[in-house]
Amino acid sequence: MASDYPEGRGRVQIEAAGLEIDGVSIAGHESFYKVPAFKCLLEFGRAPDDVVGYSTVCLTHGHLDHAAGLAHHASRRRLTGLPAARVFAPEEAVPDLEAWLAISQRLEDVDYGAHVTPAVPGERIMLRNDLELKFLPGRHRVPTVGYLFSEIRHKLEQEFQGLEGAEIAELRRSGREVTRREEIPLLGYPGDCGPEVFDAAPELFRARVLLIECSFLAPEDRDRAREYAHIHLDDIAERASFFENEAIVLTHFSLRYRPEEIFEALESLPKNLSGRVVPFLPARNSLP
Repeated sequence: MASDYPEGRGRVQIEAAGLEIDGVSIAGHESFYKVPAFKCLLEFGRAPDDVVGYSTVCLTHGHLDHAAGLAHHASRRRLTGLPAARVFAPEEAVPDLEAWLAISQRLEDVDYGAHVTPAVPGERIMLRNDLELKFLPGRHRVPTVGYLFSEIRHKLEQEFQGLEGAEIAELRRSGREVTRREEIPLLGYPGDCGPEVFDAAPELFRARVLLIECSFLAPEDRDRAREYAHIHLDDIAERASFFENEAIVLTHFSLRYRPEEIFEALESLPKNLSGRVVPFLPARNSLP
């Protein structure tokens, strides 16, 4: 069956700094990313079959190229006997997203059991004992929220190093705090955004992997990027010294650029970025 994606802009599966990311990202067309290590879906896109099993979904904003699959995902989970997914979204968008689900349920005459949870910037939740999700402020034309996934480790305090297990257990029973909490930021994802997001959420610079849009590339498109609150490649280049990330995955390229033009544009990035930047595109050697 023929793909309905533009040539060279279909499904992508990459590994960035040890983290697998699988999905599609085309500005104005569709965006979703599966992150199997976290058992988490970023955005719905149009909710293709292989994302239905994901029970945690982080939606950054309500534009349809990101959110169109909301009701379809809920409906498919019900049909396959799965419980409703846990869906996070910007607090301001929750009433409209809930209304959308309600209308879809009335049209189908069913109850999905689905709800949308407000993601309030600054708040954190534990997805599992060793994985934390923090909500970040977004910067786009509509209410937007970003996401930061961090590994949580509990390390024994230096003063207790070398003690036997029984001694440490006794200290715990006496109420002593014997460990310290460490956060290792693994993945930062701000969704659609303008460059102001870097000031609003500087944590993005420190994530092991930064998954970030770069909708516009050509010099003549800088004003368009500002007008529509998107990142331009120059916004990345100008902040080259700030990125501490092991991998920077650029996504959400406009369809005005052919894949080969995108690869060529990225070659202009400063040398301290060029080895870390990965475009979320099919491999260059696979292009026609």
